[in-house]
Amino acid sequence: MRISRKYWLLLLGFLLLHAVLAATLPVSGDEAYYWDCSRHVAWSYFDQPPLVIWAMVPFRLVLGDTRLAVRSPALLFSFLLGLFLLGLIRRLGGGEREASWAYIVLHGMPLFFLGAFYTSTDIGMTALWVAATWAAVALAQGETKAWWGFGVAIGLGFLAKFPIVLVLPALLPVLLTREGRRQLLTLRPYAAAAVATVLTAPVWIWGARHNWANITFQLEGRHSVHAIGLRYLLEFIGANLLLATPFLAIAIAVAWWRGWHRRDPGWFAALVAAVAPLGAFGLVALRERVGAHWGGPGLVIGIALLALVAFRGRKTLVVLGMATGLLLSVLVVGIALMPERVCTLHWSYRGSPHHINTSKLAAAIGNREIVRDLEARLEPGELVASESYTTVHLLAFLSRGALQTRLADINHGKHGLASLYWYPPEALRGRNVLFVTEKEGLDVPLRHLFATVQEEAPIVIRRNGRVIRTLKVYACTSLKDPEGSFTRLASTRTAHRFAPAG
Repeated sequence: MRISRKYWLLLLGFLLLHAVLAATLPVSGDEAYYWDCSRHVAWSYFDQPPLVIWAMVPFRLVLGDTRLAVRSPALLFSFLLGLFLLGLIRRLGGGEREASWAYIVLHGMPLFFLGAFYTSTDIGMTALWVAATWAAVALAQGETKAWWGFGVAIGLGFLAKFPIVLVLPALLPVLLTREGRRQLLTLRPYAAAAVATVLTAPVWIWGARHNWANITFQLEGRHSVHAIGLRYLLEFIGANLLLATPFLAIAIAVAWWRGWHRRDPGWFAALVAAVAPLGAFGLVALRERVGAHWGGPGLVIGIALLALVAFRGRKTLVVLGMATGLLLSVLVVGIALMPERVCTLHWSYRGSPHHINTSKLAAAIGNREIVRDLEARLEPGELVASESYTTVHLLAFLSRGALQTRLADINHGKHGLASLYWYPPEALRGRNVLFVTEKEGLDVPLRHLFATVQEEAPIVIRRNGRVIRTLKVYACTSLKDPEGSFTRLASTRTAHRFAPAG
């Protein structure tokens, strides 16, 4: 694919902007979780496929355990997305001008502006979603070699995040036309499917070694199904309007609707790829709460369509959308830099007041002070533990691994449990632990796990004479039963006892 110097400069300019923001803003608990996973390289992980985590490893080797290294996978995938976007738009009849316009407008969506430098599985999947859509459009237009691109994009996309499979309906034009169905009589589609399957092998290898815990979690463990209703659907729609801004969302909807008048089957493939995640998760939202950002790949494809469909009022909607989106993005960046300014406000979302409220920002304040306090308290060989996976991994990252942290699954959490598959019981049994928590009543389950549990002076974080956070600290001696709470691995001695001879 031939690319001009101007387009390279555009991508590199945004890459520099993303890098500056990545190196400036504090790392989140989820990002620290991915960082800690990258220190324990495995075929896959309990609640996450491995691609984004693997991508962090070479950057850590070069840049060290820094914010920039942690966020380099996001920088990489947002850069690749710009390249894939150009290929998609060219296939749909546009050129570098339209692709440049689309990449710039994407940064007017808080979803992409923030996601372009924030490491998550979503940015990896979204980049590969664009690549898969590009290949699907080429297939719909009769380019049979694109089967290889589609297979690689789906396979790698699955290693980024499992919902990439929702882009498969973009192949409908191939199935609905006689010329397309003829492709299915050749070997190439099935060879490409085999390539995709081989690329997904790490997920299945990890699952086979751990009783398919990763698969059962995705199918059952993470879901809380309720009676059919509109509450979560309206939340999902509202969240996407916020992440895309209402103005850009309206413009995308108009462009998508007008795209139906195109007779090119490639357009049909792109339109399906745009609506698939929004439609699929919209249906799921009739029964349970879904992630606000899960429709993101569809919005990104929607911007590509918008670049190619002119209509009255498009410029006004785009200008208003970008202005609103950049304002929201700057607001989020400001909050991330100065959370103490906002956490003093009292606000919560009525639909989920315990999870979405300003007091949650307190978790971003004083973490380095907590690290220093714990380092001063620790006895030789003592571990630090918490029931919060964000606390566990963030303290490990901020101490550059000096604090040996462990997750204690005593609060029946669903996410962030990968570390339960890192340490065998023998490495945990008998260990002394400093347990830190912001929750009440966890000393009760701790007393069942340890020989003794003694509450120590809490860690108190103050700002301007006001208490922002209070962490309880329990000195726990001699862990008796790590199985289930600190590890899900079987004892190596037990495993050897029942291993087949020879």
